[in-house]
Amino acid sequence: MGNILLIKSILIFIILWGASLLLLFFRGRIEYFWKIIASLIYIFYIWFFFDEISSGFLSLQSGWYPVVIGFLKELLSLSFINMFFFWPLALIIIFYKADEIGAENLLKFMCILTLVLWIIFVIYVYFNKGINEFLFEQLRNMIPFAN
Repeated sequence: MGNILLIKSILIFIILWGASLLLLFFRGRIEYFWKIIASLIYIFYIWFFFDEISSGFLSLQSGWYPVVIGFLKELLSLSFINMFFFWPLALIIIFYKADEIGAENLLKFMCILTLVLWIIFVIYVYFNKGINEFLFEQLRNMIPFAN
């Protein structure tokens, strides 16, 4: 599973998931049964991906900067790839949405998001050497404790 895009940044996704799970427990009007079920699912994912999480933790300890930059790059490419899932889902929601303004706003959001992702993708494809040099060398030197 080491070649899967998400596996390299799974530690940061697990940390974000854990923080949002903590927020769930402060949310009222949700039964504790469902909060416990959500917690058990989270624990299952930690158990299932324990090797990847522990290797991610070791790489985070050795140098946090490349891990964070790699996570942001993967998050961007993951967003770009998931548009194949989000567009049909958004169009179905738009079709069934009773609120016309909400449907139009969702359509506008999806169009603008897709356009922004394509612009970022095209810029990165044509200038990836300069962007990587900036992210991994110049920006790293400007941030304290990133070396």
